[in-house]
Amino acid sequence: MRDNARPVMNRPHISLHDIFIFVEVAKRRGFTAAAEAVGLPVATISRRVSTLEEQLGLKLFNRSTRRIELTAAGAQYFNECAAHVEGALLAHEKVYDYLERPAGELRISAPPGLSALLPAMLRELHQQYPDVSYDIELGSAQAGLQRPGLDLMLRFGALEDSPLVQRAVTRIRWILVASRGYLKRAGRPVDPGCLARHQRIVIGYDAVWQLRRDGRTYRIENGAYIKTNDAWLGVDLAASGLGIACMPSHRLMAQTMREQDLEQVLPEWELPPITLYALSDTRTMSARARIFLDALTRHLDARSILPAETGRTRHLAPAGCQVPSC
Repeated sequence: MRDNARPVMNRPHISLHDIFIFVEVAKRRGFTAAAEAVGLPVATISRRVSTLEEQLGLKLFNRSTRRIELTAAGAQYFNECAAHVEGALLAHEKVYDYLERPAGELRISAPPGLSALLPAMLRELHQQYPDVSYDIELGSAQAGLQRPGLDLMLRFGALEDSPLVQRAVTRIRWILVASRGYLKRAGRPVDPGCLARHQRIVIGYDAVWQLRRDGRTYRIENGAYIKTNDAWLGVDLAASGLGIACMPSHRLMAQTMREQDLEQVLPEWELPPITLYALSDTRTMSARARIFLDALTRHLDARSILPAETGRTRHLAPAGCQVPSC
């Protein structure tokens, strides 16, 4: 192959990996050093450079038994390629950090019903991942969807006709709660029919409660005393003695019930669970988003502590609690 020959370049078959190998050989001035750097056999390094030369139609190195040197064409090619190879490697490292190392700012839109979980959850996350910062806005079902730059939008239930990627995070179980003072005053319900005579605090726009047990479903449709889109405002209202509310299960649920002097109402009956979704504009999830969703799932799971600490059946609705209100 002659340096002054007109090159015939086979562009479609040039390998970017071969260009990377060429740059390593040129930087380290030898096949052996380059082979050690990239973790390939010397013979493979030499073969890939020869293949690149054939595809370019140019001789890139002058080889001797003692050393190799760039040709004039090789030096020009190196000057053009080196910065691009370094840029590609840097981009690779940045993407790897994005996917594998939790760091940077995580921007989230979340429903108000998750607000009470965030202090303990963020404290735990900060201790484990101090390089992550958080920008959190609380909003309703559609809020935040038009805000640019959000990493995650958390919503209860799937959004229809949304162009965003929707991932199911966890299924949240709900229970009915009321303050001990309210139940002492208004009576403890012994079956779903009793709820028609009680003040209900409804979360969301659907005022119908459906309670299920042993294949049976009981609908409660009487007018709600209070409606709110914030589950934790509903719990606070129940703790204030204003009625019976739905509370989402979470890891500190037993502690919440003790601190607010709440009792579980009709523990043998189940409310339909609701799925929490994480929405984003990409299928690729950053490491900081992944650790946030993992922590959220842990804090929403109360199954392991509720029976032991609150006595979710007979203790909360003892026998003989039939009352005049029912």
